[in-house]
Amino acid sequence: MKVPVFLAALLFLPLSSVFAEKSPEKLVPDLPDVPKMNTQHWVPARYKVVREQLLGKECGVLFVGDSITQGWEQEGAEYWKKLFLPMKAVNFGVSGDRTESMLWRMEDTGLAVKTPPRYCVLLAGTNNIGRWEGRQPAEETVKGIREVAVRLLKKFPETRLILMEVTPYGPDPSAPLRKRQEEINERLRRLELPRTTVLSINGRLLNADGTFREGMFRDKVHLTPKGYQVWAEALLPLLDRKS
Repeated sequence: MKVPVFLAALLFLPLSSVFAEKSPEKLVPDLPDVPKMNTQHWVPARYKVVREQLLGKECGVLFVGDSITQGWEQEGAEYWKKLFLPMKAVNFGVSGDRTESMLWRMEDTGLAVKTPPRYCVLLAGTNNIGRWEGRQPAEETVKGIREVAVRLLKKFPETRLILMEVTPYGPDPSAPLRKRQEEINERLRRLELPRTTVLSINGRLLNADGTFREGMFRDKVHLTPKGYQVWAEALLPLLDRKS
């Protein structure tokens, strides 16, 4: 997907925020050899579905993210249909998206739901680790995640945000990309954002030694149905199921 130059420029202009905190001046590091947008071959079809699910629809809970969020409609479909669709949940997850791709989609759609969500669930940053193989500093990834969060909170001033810590990246707790993911989460826990709860499910996905618990992951990153059950059980106490 090619982004018009003027839209790309607008995307990275600092937003005037309703919060006292200053928006990040730079969302991603200068890596000219890495494409800024998600250009995977499946993206146009998925983005068409995402737009149709979002635009003009009633929304009680808005899920924003990448393939792990998109996976609610695949591996997590049982829980998505049973628990979240009755809450008028909308899935705004696109496989392969990094934070800047999410920001562009938010700009492109205007997040023009018919009714503002009571809750947003944001899980971002996994592809900022993996697509760049850890070359993006954790600080820059957190800036991008924070900017997505800030724009959601500004767009929906009555909405509560559930900011997910990044789920475990790879089965080896001593591997560099896992360490990068853990550093990102440490920084996320220190963010101070209004109407925001930071939620981690990693303790239920991992053994005490940091290795993957059996049955939680279908590969080195993505969750199984059992993993989505863990996520659903962690979310439900934070959501008003009448929303």
